Amino acid sequence: MRKIRLGLCGIGKAGKEFIEYILGNTKDVEICVVLCRETSDSAGKNLSDSTGIKLNKDLMIKKISDFKNDENLDVLVDFSAADTSMNLHEVCCKYGINMVICPNSFTEDQIACIKENSDKYKIGVVYAPVLTIGINVLIDYVKKLSMLLNDGSFEIIEMHEKNKIKPTKTARMIAESIDRKEVPIHSVRLNGFVGVHEVIMTDGLENIDIVHKSLNRGAFARAANVAVHYIYEKKGFYYMNDVVNQIIYQNSVVRENEWKK
Repeated sequence: MRKIRLGLCGIGKAGKEFIEYILGNTKDVEICVVLCRETSDSAGKNLSDSTGIKLNKDLMIKKISDFKNDENLDVLVDFSAADTSMNLHEVCCKYGINMVICPNSFTEDQIACIKENSDKYKIGVVYAPVLTIGINVLIDYVKKLSMLLNDGSFEIIEMHEKNKIKPTKTARMIAESIDRKEVPIHSVRLNGFVGVHEVIMTDGLENIDIVHKSLNRGAFARAANVAVHYIYEKKGFYYMNDVVNQIIYQNSVVRENEWKK
């Protein structure tokens, strides 16, 4: 079976974790290209030397402008930032490469542009500003809960390391999923947290607390790998919750067929 030929942009904490996850957990994916922004000091350096991760081959980190797709990529995973992502998106449209986009600081116009181009250039895109499997399940559950318990009041507590913006994009997306005019968000910034999001609901009759904790960045790496396999050979624009819902649907069909046997 042919391996999925993968590109990566962004070798910060999440990018490094993703490389290690792919090397240690997958046999059908091969990292073929690593890209960086134009002003990055990593350009032209060996990936193993820059990250300390041992690979079974030499990979040189390239500027986006130097990329020609000689490696015939299938999917490019983006852990960079919004402005860099838009440059990457242009390149992927040019060469017909599918994308998993993980940064979360896009404007509405930029997201609209990505949607339009995915259709125009017939590429597949998973937009995953909220990446982990668990947090997408939480958002879906909270959305349904807010519609079911009309009298319930909701508040959100999110905890991250000191340098994280307040509130996170994830917390705002959880709040937007709740069918209320306003949902208070409380931000805690203390080193040691990878990411905690707690949703509290009470209506005077019941109290429901839902907590999602990212224990380490392996959760982001695993989710990105799931998104890669989802978008491989697909076309069109998808959110990460589309990926999760498809997995749930497929698993439910498999179990239903097993019960019928």
